[in-house]
Amino acid sequence: MKKLLKRIVGRIGILRYGIKQYGKNVYIGLHTKIVNGKNMNIESNVSIMPYNMLVCHGKGNIIIHENAEIGMFSRIAAVSKVEIGKDVITGPNIFIADYNHKYEDIETPIKYQGNVTKGENPSVYIGDGTWIGTNVVIVGTVTIGKNCVIGANTVVTKDIPDYSVVVGSVSKIIKSYDKDKKKWVVVR
Repeated sequence: MKKLLKRIVGRIGILRYGIKQYGKNVYIGLHTKIVNGKNMNIESNVSIMPYNMLVCHGKGNIIIHENAEIGMFSRIAAVSKVEIGKDVITGPNIFIADYNHKYEDIETPIKYQGNVTKGENPSVYIGDGTWIGTNVVIVGTVTIGKNCVIGANTVVTKDIPDYSVVVGSVSKIIKSYDKDKKKWVVVR
């Protein structure tokens, strides 16, 4: 009975959000919000746990390959493309986005400056079999290789090769606005 209820709830979510392509045995948990589902492709045996938010901004695409599982309270957003490989699992409360916020105009609040992406094909790709721990943040144009472990509370802003274990999130000031020069300067 529990398995049947899980399938029914998953199908209701798929129909409700207008997801364009989806496979068999897809589960979408309660209280999950999907924005612009017509730009999503969710393959078979994918589980999206409760209280998640998946957003395709404009023409952005989210692709989740078979047997992947997205933990509770997570956010995934794409202005270009976010692709999650086969057999990827995530802990709860992860954040994945293929963009950053603009900040250069010091006269305008950041929330009104829009987003910025890098490279010819800005995207996030997470390789098959990777495990992403609790509270991980993945932003910008990033490729994570296959069978990687991304430890809890890690911030990923650069590519990671296959079969790597990555941990850490040390914050440091990298740029500051110089009022005399009237421009952003790199801090060393």
